Amino acid sequence: MRRSFIGLALAASLVVAGVPGTARAAETGWGAVPLPFLWPDAALSEVVPDGEGGVWVGGHQGAYCVPVVIIGCVARSDGNPVVRRRTGTSWTEYPINGWTGTGPINRIASAAGETWIAEIGIWWETDFLARFDGSAFQKVELPPGFQLDAVGTGTGGTWIAGFTDDEQEPRLFRRTGGTWTAVDLPTGMVKVTHLQASRDGTTMWAAGLGPSAVRAAARFDGTSWTSVPPAPVVNAFSAIVPLAGDDVWAATATALVHWDGHAWTDFPFPDDYPLRGYFEDLAVDTSGTVWVTGGDRWLHRYRDGAWTRVEFGPSYGLVLSGLTTVPETNTVWAVGREGSGALAFTTP
Repeated sequence: MRRSFIGLALAASLVVAGVPGTARAAETGWGAVPLPFLWPDAALSEVVPDGEGGVWVGGHQGAYCVPVVIIGCVARSDGNPVVRRRTGTSWTEYPINGWTGTGPINRIASAAGETWIAEIGIWWETDFLARFDGSAFQKVELPPGFQLDAVGTGTGGTWIAGFTDDEQEPRLFRRTGGTWTAVDLPTGMVKVTHLQASRDGTTMWAAGLGPSAVRAAARFDGTSWTSVPPAPVVNAFSAIVPLAGDDVWAATATALVHWDGHAWTDFPFPDDYPLRGYFEDLAVDTSGTVWVTGGDRWLHRYRDGAWTRVEFGPSYGLVLSGLTTVPETNTVWAVGREGSGALAFTTP
């Protein structure tokens, strides 16, 4: 099915769930965004601002499975990578040089004039990393024997986190010129699972685990890493959105947590959160509203101490996987899939 048909169907299906605290997506300003043609099976899983008022999206197209009862897929493909840039009302595709095999682009890091894309492999998939040079993405080799968990970029450089293939040793690297330089993990951290630049790109934040599996975070100011006290949460960090040194939001599978420069405060997800224990993405707009998706057809927003659920359609095949906001605006993007087609929504 062509994307335009999917967009029309979705736009017509924005409905209210009929329970207190639920809003109709269309009534809150959300609208479907037409996408370029993508071969089914297609989905978008990543969306980030490009620093110029637009966004980058990532995902896959052309995936398939030939199923046999009991056996499962006797033939399959994870599809081809999708990276597109939205500028104004237009989408642009750029070559991904050095790509081989199949799989999605499931991580995009863009800040301070740099954009990096990655496939962070799962199971049999091979990790892939590339940098945008203004006209194409050029493959960048990872350190030997390195398995990628996270990538982040900002004015303090480009960072990758993961572990060595042989000893499963957590590692952190910084890009120096054309090479990777190993850097000690921040004090109090034994593993980095997320890297994210602050909204202005000047500070890099790392989130992960400390000793005894405490939830740890640290920030890099361009010179050194400074750790913050562990967060009082049970589940691991699933995302982190640093707005400023004293205004950082993060999420676990069951709660939001906020760093105010002195301490963490947790805000449990509401009882109607669709899949407690499962989390996809987090975004914060300039009004301070926090948006969360658990990988279903709902978004949950947290504002003024209250949660509201926004539903995007009655279809159980609709999944919202990625969220972001455009800096200095209240524009929020949500991407995902419905059935075998990719989708994108945005507020004005």
